[in-house]
Amino acid sequence: MDVYNAILKRRTIRRFQKKAIPFPVLEKCVNAARLSPTARNVQPLEFVAVNDTTQVALLNKAVRFGGVVGQKGRVKGEEPKAFIAIIAEKEKITSYTNTDIGIAAEAIVLTALESEIASCMMGAIEREKIKETLGIPNNFEIPLVVALGYPLEKSVAHDETEGIPYGADEKGVMHIPKRPLEKVLHKNKF
Repeated sequence: MDVYNAILKRRTIRRFQKKAIPFPVLEKCVNAARLSPTARNVQPLEFVAVNDTTQVALLNKAVRFGGVVGQKGRVKGEEPKAFIAIIAEKEKITSYTNTDIGIAAEAIVLTALESEIASCMMGAIEREKIKETLGIPNNFEIPLVVALGYPLEKSVAHDETEGIPYGADEKGVMHIPKRPLEKVLHKNKF
């Protein structure tokens, strides 16, 4: 799959199969994130990859899904099967670190997708509980956690002008309206 088509295919998934994720896949995701650009090459980020079932169960208690799906709650057994916590060393944080985090997270997500693993970037997390669970030192912050698993649901993007509302339909397919290209692309000037 080429990069552009991977980006077109990638959707946030919040319901996952019971299938475990092998650690080498997580390692590959972290390696992609490690090699992502960082402003001034400061490299403030480190990563904690988790696929141990006990640790995953504890992390599932420390994260919340947002949006329409989050309001409906989760179904037992459909939780993420792995996590990658993106952590930042406090003394290396700059005004560009949030950009670095976004770039690293997208590298993780796209690398996972290459192995047919779906993801959800999560900021609604209990940071102190996660720090304690993973043994993260106090000189690190946890800005973002990426939840991972083999998808149990289907999610499709479509033009918002089609009038299909955000959320799941009667077959459980998630619909994600997106603004049309012609409404967001400005050629040569605004």
